[in-house]
Amino acid sequence: MRHARMKIMGVAFVVALSAAAGLPGHASAQSQLDVAQAQAFLGKWVISMQTDFGPFSMNLDLADQGGKVAGSVGAPEMGGMQSVTDISRSGETLVLKFTSSAQGQVFDVSLALVPNGEALAVLFDVGAGQFSASGVATRAAS
Repeated sequence: MRHARMKIMGVAFVVALSAAAGLPGHASAQSQLDVAQAQAFLGKWVISMQTDFGPFSMNLDLADQGGKVAGSVGAPEMGGMQSVTDISRSGETLVLKFTSSAQGQVFDVSLALVPNGEALAVLFDVGAGQFSASGVATRAAS
């Protein structure tokens, strides 16, 4: 029974990650967060996560758009980038929240980023704790 549940959770986790990374977005979308509150986070990043079901990578782009933070997250092999407009700051943590769907199910996704030297510590959460992965984001090569 436990093995079957873990297998179902694994499939759901991969679907959730794929859906979260694969929905097209609008390049012009931006948050209401002032860019001055997110200077350390701006730029192009590669997020690498290790999950119970293997490694997973995503791209993250945080930019200044008219003084507000504009964000997108995704992976080329999963259909491209998705815009994220719900971006906030909680202490040292930058939090990106968005809604995604897969196989008729809608779920909330949260991506928490904390500065860690030249990198960012990452916590990726799907469905308010149903599935999560942690990892690190490093600046993408220019």
